[in-house]
Amino acid sequence: MSDIGTETFKLKKDEILFVAGENNSDLYIIRSGKVMVYVQNGSQITPVAYLERGEYIGELSFFDGTPRSASIVCLEPTEFIKIPTEELHRHIPPWLLTMGLELTKKIRANDELIRSRGIRKTKVESIKPLTIEEQTKYYKLTEAFKK
Repeated sequence: MSDIGTETFKLKKDEILFVAGENNSDLYIIRSGKVMVYVQNGSQITPVAYLERGEYIGELSFFDGTPRSASIVCLEPTEFIKIPTEELHRHIPPWLLTMGLELTKKIRANDELIRSRGIRKTKVESIKPLTIEEQTKYYKLTEAFKK
């Protein structure tokens, strides 16, 4: 990544990186810490993933330039590496960009199903639903971030 223009920054626990619908299309790599990826339907907050060191965030918007499909909140102090969207065309060949766009379409379609219908879990331990108190907390954080 030495010739890629990146920026490193930190967020505190309960700080929001971005919210669904936002037009930021930069890519983020978690350098340390842990985040929760979630979707919101009214005041209902549904976690869809927990991400940690070395994982990527924002790859859908990075490829297709459309608004964010989910929101991200830090569950602990987290350090990120930001790769600006401008780097996409400098470093990715056209054929790979086309493949990324096609994969992004499929993932966004699945995200919309989750957002509209929620997650139907059967004996799944990796993503547990949030309590009402946790949903309220993240709903308030999300609404405050939007202002």
